[in-house]
Amino acid sequence: MNIVKALGIMSGSSLDGVDIAYCEFGFDKVWNFMIIKSETVPYDEHWRNTLQHLDTAHGETLCKTDIEYGNLLSDIISDFVKKNDLVPDIISSHGHTIYHNPAKYYTLQIGNGQVIATKTGIKTITDYRIKDITLGGHGAPLVPIGDQLLFSEYDFCINIGGIANISFLENDKRVAFDICPSNQLLNYLSMQVGKTFDYNGNIAQLGKLDKDLFNKLNDHPYYKLSYPKSISNQLVNNEFIPILNNSNTEIANKLYTTCKHIAYQINEITKIKKNPGILITGGGAHNGFLVNAIKYETLQNIIVPDKTIINYKEALIFAFMGVLNMKEKINCLSSATGASRDSICGVLYKP
Repeated sequence: MNIVKALGIMSGSSLDGVDIAYCEFGFDKVWNFMIIKSETVPYDEHWRNTLQHLDTAHGETLCKTDIEYGNLLSDIISDFVKKNDLVPDIISSHGHTIYHNPAKYYTLQIGNGQVIATKTGIKTITDYRIKDITLGGHGAPLVPIGDQLLFSEYDFCINIGGIANISFLENDKRVAFDICPSNQLLNYLSMQVGKTFDYNGNIAQLGKLDKDLFNKLNDHPYYKLSYPKSISNQLVNNEFIPILNNSNTEIANKLYTTCKHIAYQINEITKIKKNPGILITGGGAHNGFLVNAIKYETLQNIIVPDKTIINYKEALIFAFMGVLNMKEKINCLSSATGASRDSICGVLYKP
């Protein structure tokens, strides 16, 4: 069996840091994988602040930061590869999303691919979203191809990151969409009490439900849209954060209520199947209070896998998307994004 060694790089909207996963993939009737080495490199205060506010920066600053962030990723990759004695065939980098507005046909993920390829000396694939948007899709979500080919034993695959997303089979087609904002809201609230995140939901569990806030979150027009659909960082910042800010209840109550909101929205989707197996990954899977809220709300079989899959499933799937791109196989599903056709997404940069 021909083994491909790919290094996947992921940076999400929760701004925890850069996830990097060195994976091996093989195909024998079905695809299989192993995550050999993985690591999260936290952002320092400079990069956290830079990425959080870059959407309002001057155009020259944006161009400059694209190169600087490419250099940062190159250094992270080079250090990771050297200390673990790894030899990847390709690098597959999601980059960090600054703009994403498929309705107006544009998206931007920084972390210049040519910089990464040149500095690391390894073929690099980036820019995964723009082709799908050009084909009329949302350019998101992209991970359903991995859910379909690597995690097909689960009825629902849910990743709870800055934004919670889901994929599942419907009429023999893989559909996927963003469910609701999650860690972006929880981390925003936690920072108001001096914490970067609410460890295990310890603050949230001290709160109680604020029905008015709960109803206002659930009444957002996004939840009435049919899928495929996606949530941008701008939508979270411009419409969901103000809902939290306009509430006068204490932070613990806001955290409790937001967790209940996330659980409610997950149940609204997953209740379409009886006794499903629901895979939960992403940073939210470490939040015990949130996971218990989901279990309580859905009364379904919630599967929380080992920590490596929890933390690095998205990096794994981006590595896999790079492998599919390299082999000229479909890696973006129109049934998930709403594009006019399936496609092979990603742009290859050579050293």
